Amino acid sequence: MARYATLLLCTALTAPPAALAQTAPTTASDAAQDVTDDADVVVTARKREERLIDVPTAATVLTGSAIADRGGATNPVELLGGQPSVRILDTGSAMTNEVSLRGSPTTRGTSGDPSVGLFRDGAYIGGGGFSGRSFSRIDLFDIDRVEVLRGTQGALYGRNSVGGAVNIVSAKPEFENSGFANARYAIENEQFQLQGVTNVKLSDALAIRLGVDFVTQDGGFFRNDFLGTVLDRNDSTGIRGQIRWKQGGTDLVVRGETWRGFVPAIAFRAYIDPPRTGFPRGYIQPERTYPWSTDAFSRQEVTSWMGELNQELGFAKLRSVTQYRKRKADYALDLDGLNPVLLAQLRADGTVTSTTVDPGQAQEREEDAQFFTQDLNLTGELGDSALNWLAGLEYFHLRSNSEQRTLRTPTVPNPSPGNRQPLRTTFDSWAVYGSLDYALTSTLNVIGEVRQTWDEKSATSRRFDLATGLPSGGTGFVVDFANAPSNFSYNATLSWRPQPEMTLYGKVGSSYRAGGFNQDLGPATQPIPIPAAYDDERSTSIELGAKGRIARGTTFGIAAYQTYSTDIIVALNNGCFIGSTVCNSSPVTFSSNAGKARTWGAEAELASRIALGAGNLQLSANGSYQKGRVTDGPFDGQLLPQIPRWTFAANATLNAPLSGDVSMLVNVNYNGQRGGVHDLVAPGAPAPFDMDKIDLLNARAAVRLGGLEAGVFVSNLTDATYDVFRGAGARRLNPPRNWGVQLGYRW
Repeated sequence: MARYATLLLCTALTAPPAALAQTAPTTASDAAQDVTDDADVVVTARKREERLIDVPTAATVLTGSAIADRGGATNPVELLGGQPSVRILDTGSAMTNEVSLRGSPTTRGTSGDPSVGLFRDGAYIGGGGFSGRSFSRIDLFDIDRVEVLRGTQGALYGRNSVGGAVNIVSAKPEFENSGFANARYAIENEQFQLQGVTNVKLSDALAIRLGVDFVTQDGGFFRNDFLGTVLDRNDSTGIRGQIRWKQGGTDLVVRGETWRGFVPAIAFRAYIDPPRTGFPRGYIQPERTYPWSTDAFSRQEVTSWMGELNQELGFAKLRSVTQYRKRKADYALDLDGLNPVLLAQLRADGTVTSTTVDPGQAQEREEDAQFFTQDLNLTGELGDSALNWLAGLEYFHLRSNSEQRTLRTPTVPNPSPGNRQPLRTTFDSWAVYGSLDYALTSTLNVIGEVRQTWDEKSATSRRFDLATGLPSGGTGFVVDFANAPSNFSYNATLSWRPQPEMTLYGKVGSSYRAGGFNQDLGPATQPIPIPAAYDDERSTSIELGAKGRIARGTTFGIAAYQTYSTDIIVALNNGCFIGSTVCNSSPVTFSSNAGKARTWGAEAELASRIALGAGNLQLSANGSYQKGRVTDGPFDGQLLPQIPRWTFAANATLNAPLSGDVSMLVNVNYNGQRGGVHDLVAPGAPAPFDMDKIDLLNARAAVRLGGLEAGVFVSNLTDATYDVFRGAGARRLNPPRNWGVQLGYRW
């Protein structure tokens, strides 16, 4: 701990002395003077600046201060868990987690694109491989706000915004001297985190903002007891630098950042119910200790450069976002869940009678993806602000090189140690988009949004034997594919304001999710063949909603929707499982089109900020219902997977003065889910596994003195245990209770 304390002290000492005297922190008394709510937060949900309350769509904003009150967020589960209609498909590794909104399909463990638009400061960052369906840790560092837009956003946000879009807006340099240093130590997994940011005003027109994010971990909850390693490892470092020039009508921000390190590995335990051929008594491994012969890990590296220009032109406002992003990732995973020593013991005592179990099966994957995005748009007004207009152009380029290696134990009949399958993909996309928002009366608006997209995609892949280097597997593992689909997406909205701060709206819109390629085409013994490619998914959605402020400090939102999809992209598996007599290994998950589907649901949210003397109490709660079914094809009638029937959440934050400059903060947040199934299943196969119920409670308390804050936190307060994944031969558990201390200083 001495090195951690020294590191924190050094960071705090880098604060400019003048800054410490110039900016006073917000106290509980200050906060109570102006009890407002997030409805007045300025967002760019429609690619123009406007108040959240004025946007005629279902949307939520997480401010940086609200995230800090909960203790911060370093992965998508911590950031988005508990938001209306949000589901995080938790693979155990933040690198392969997947975000879903309003029951949008997920494709875990594949190279498929996400069904939710993932954006940083308006630039798309999703896709490109197995680690492209979620945000990286560096994306969650030093956040200004997070805009969660629910419902189809295809017209303005483009590809993959089927269930909605999430835009993380990073804190930009401000024209003041300020900063913070935060340290956190979690007791149970011996994890230390440190974040530090300094903001320096160089002149009235020039400012810089520098930040460091660091985490290291000595313990863990998930362990490989055969090799003596920790599976849920966290060790990474990220740095960010920004410079901002703002003068006259010009506002330019340039940002560079890099982050690399280890994140928790994909972990599971063998879970075989008796009786099963080859496992007459079944076989269930300990909850969080696994006997793997593979040294499993997950590692990622992200480097990006971004330039954002906002220019007043008089007749319009120009906004340009340019981004280059490079993402590298690799992981190793044990496919059989065993080791040779344990397998011999299990065979000796009769637990395993199968002769096809291979304890040397493993998978290694790596990717190197490069992105370039250019988004350019103009916004303006006509006719005394009766008509708001937007016109934009976008170009997106992705080049990805990846490789998968599947390992096995060589035998006399088959001396091969396995195979490797490299995959090279390119994706180029051009789009034009625009919107018109016309005020028919002072309270009634009609809004039209459109986008035309042209895509070009190609993929090349071969399978090679690891020993000989020669092609293997035959023509079924040769991929030479290219296509050039186009798409027209739209949104049409009618918005009515019966009161100045209340909006009722109805909308219909369309979107598409980009098709792609499967890298892992599975073993020759698999019962279900894996297609090399799959087509675009197309959706049309109808929504009715209401939102607004019902009292000072109290806001609400309700919405109901129905979505019709064709060629819906879902995750399937090849029918292999541990204990199978045909293909005895972990299943290979792949993306495929499953035909038509219908998804429907409703959601409600309420938030209130109440003055309590010199302090305040912030309360929020939400709940959602969603359901989806396949409506034709081989899966006709089945529930769409990974859609909890019910989700609900509540959050309470108390800010209160104690004495003089001393105040306290207490935060309690809860989220839960009920219902849903894990997978689609082949016709005639056993019913899919039900999703576990989730009840997750977290708490945090802190004392503040001036700019200093000291606190304690508890995650999973009740030590709830539930499966985040269930399959035919494997299950994955959530982390247990953890607690720790935090120390922060803000100037």
